Amino acid sequence: MKKLKEEGIIKLLFFVYEKYYKNTKFVWQIRWYLVLQAISKLYPLLISYLLGRVIDSSIYSINNNGEFRDVIPLIIIFGMVALVWTLVNNVFQYVDSMIDLWISYLDDDVYLKKYIQVEPKAYEDPDFVNEKGILNWNSHTVINNFFQSLEVVSTFPVVVISFLAIYAQMPLLSLLAVIATIPSAIIIAKFGRKVWGIWSDRGEEKIKYSSYRSTLWESNFEKLQEVYVFKYGKYLLDMAKKINERFIEKFRKNYISRYSWSTVANFVSNIVNIFVLIFSIQMVFEGNMTIGMLTFIIAAYQRFNGDVSEILYKISSVLGNKKFFVTFYNVLNWENSIVSGEKKLDNIKTGLSIEFKNVWFRYPKTKKWILKDVSFKVDKDEDIAIVGKNGAGKSTMIKLLLRIYDPQKGDIFVDGTNIKELDIDSYYKLIGILSQSFNQLSITVQDNIYIGDVSKNMDGEIKEAAKKADIHDTIMELPEKYSTFLSREVKDGIQLSGGQWQKLAIARAFFRNAKLLILDEPTSGVDSISEEKIFENIRKNAQNRTTVIVSHRFATVRKAGRILVIDDGRIAEDGDHTTLLKQNGLYAQMYNKQVG
Repeated sequence: MKKLKEEGIIKLLFFVYEKYYKNTKFVWQIRWYLVLQAISKLYPLLISYLLGRVIDSSIYSINNNGEFRDVIPLIIIFGMVALVWTLVNNVFQYVDSMIDLWISYLDDDVYLKKYIQVEPKAYEDPDFVNEKGILNWNSHTVINNFFQSLEVVSTFPVVVISFLAIYAQMPLLSLLAVIATIPSAIIIAKFGRKVWGIWSDRGEEKIKYSSYRSTLWESNFEKLQEVYVFKYGKYLLDMAKKINERFIEKFRKNYISRYSWSTVANFVSNIVNIFVLIFSIQMVFEGNMTIGMLTFIIAAYQRFNGDVSEILYKISSVLGNKKFFVTFYNVLNWENSIVSGEKKLDNIKTGLSIEFKNVWFRYPKTKKWILKDVSFKVDKDEDIAIVGKNGAGKSTMIKLLLRIYDPQKGDIFVDGTNIKELDIDSYYKLIGILSQSFNQLSITVQDNIYIGDVSKNMDGEIKEAAKKADIHDTIMELPEKYSTFLSREVKDGIQLSGGQWQKLAIARAFFRNAKLLILDEPTSGVDSISEEKIFENIRKNAQNRTTVIVSHRFATVRKAGRILVIDDGRIAEDGDHTTLLKQNGLYAQMYNKQVG
């Protein structure tokens, strides 16, 4: 994964803001959040000032034979501020609650919108997979620390106002207020950031921890059956606990140092605070300060100390977790290396012709050539099978045909056009693929087929595709038929067997009605009778379609119109089943070994 230049924390925070709020309909929430947060911090200071004025006014009236009504205007102002705050506070709680409510929605919009655009080969890049895994585990850390930075912004004006209020009444106290925060500031700066750094540095350890324990949280019957029979559940649990213990031990050592020094720092701060209290009360006895203003100054002093500590704590958290912001920035700025061409394949009525011309390919960061000078042609509407030993290069050919990768040498042509010149989206619309690891989605049966081509209207074609895949009769026996959810966690939901899932995936490929149908081990999980039905349907619907089958099962392969045999990255043999048997080469050896 190409590392981007590491940005400063301010730019990283603004990047998070851009992704979550700047260009969404929720931008008003974040702006009001900032304003209302500042008001909520300022309210205790304002109410303390008004209370001090009420106390002073009351004492003055009592000492000068005044009446209660003299104090009523201040009491009314005090009451109005309290009532207005009740409204403002509820608005703030509403905005805050709405932000919490929409965070998961925005998470999906930020992360999943990006992930569906990332080219598949990124998931064969260990650096990208590692960073994405760390980010998936710590996405909450990114957004939580973003909000902590917002709270710093909203609290800072209140700190300034508190300081100025103290300074206006007693400059010396403002200096003491600053001095009182210094010990705590040092502790937070030294140990607070270190704590967050441990979380950040152990990001990969969390993934390892989850890798051992995640299976035990599963509700998948087959997985838990193996755990129960093999009795390795305790081993997984013990390994997870060992990783977690190492994690906890790092925190324990940090906490010992942190709270030892924190005790000293708090002791110093409290001495200063006691001195401030004594000094302030002395000012009252000397007549240099009123009791009401004493109440306000003490409140402002405490507000200042509390807010400064909170700001420092949050800054240490944000800076300590900078690594996650960098990861967020890197993953969200991932750029695909495959650049689409501009030529569109429109109005295609027949299958697609394919040509590999002197193609050489090796995977990134490796020296071994997987494909070596491969050349062959596939005519429109041809039915072709690709066979070979494991690691021969069969799946790699499919990746190149899908333009997941580009060859280092040689060219691939589709309908006579270099694949690099084709508009990828228009090309993909003509392709149907069933890979070995097809998606088993816990959604309805109907949607599991419909996602084969979401540009179509839902109509009778879904059932037709299911019939071609020999799964329609099974579906009709389900509790809700095509509306049945394929998950035991949903009421009336069910789970299909492996072979049934494979048939459903084949129905998905049929529904696409592609001009190039690629089947990679399409019937490895179905019985021989179903396999015969499925391929009979493939042959019946092969008109105006090019079919490429990759399979180890010769009952499937032998019926293909043409067979390519791959060996050590090269085309070793090319012909139909009968021809290749007569040649008595690699195909004949593999066939005889499997069939006997």
